[in-house]
Amino acid sequence: MKKVSWGVAVAALLLSSAAPAADRFIGVGIGSTDIDDSTTIAGTRVAMDDTALGWKVYGGMMLTRNFGFEAGWVDLGDMNHGGVDLETEGFMVAGIAALPVGKSLNLYAKAGVFFWDQDINTVSYDGEDLMYGIGARVRFMDQFHARIEYEVFDTRIESSLISVGVGLQF
Repeated sequence: MKKVSWGVAVAALLLSSAAPAADRFIGVGIGSTDIDDSTTIAGTRVAMDDTALGWKVYGGMMLTRNFGFEAGWVDLGDMNHGGVDLETEGFMVAGIAALPVGKSLNLYAKAGVFFWDQDINTVSYDGEDLMYGIGARVRFMDQFHARIEYEVFDTRIESSLISVGVGLQF
């Protein structure tokens, strides 16, 4: 127990010492959600192949030029395919590994956990599963950024989201 407490204390100290120099950000994104997956519900095979409008709100910080974290709310939209209604949304937390390319462009990958709620017809499911993605972020006017991302959310019926976003650095 003492080792865990010391580990938490050291991690908190490192994060707090890095925080003043950290690159904090918030933003919004909108894009296209795609589902081409199937699952079994009450002994019946349900298949989805559809797209919908998805959006998200996110925030986080880069602790160094190469590593940081992000959290956000993701709504993967409402879909209807073959008599199956599907709605998925949730909260995600992810670590980010970035590769700066020049002064204003970053390429990055992220992986984390998606805490989701998914309604399939009249049945509601929830859980926490893997999410991952790749993207590019361009900074402009010192405090703004634009980004494009591709993310995969591993829920009961797996979804992917390709989105564009804008945000604020502070």
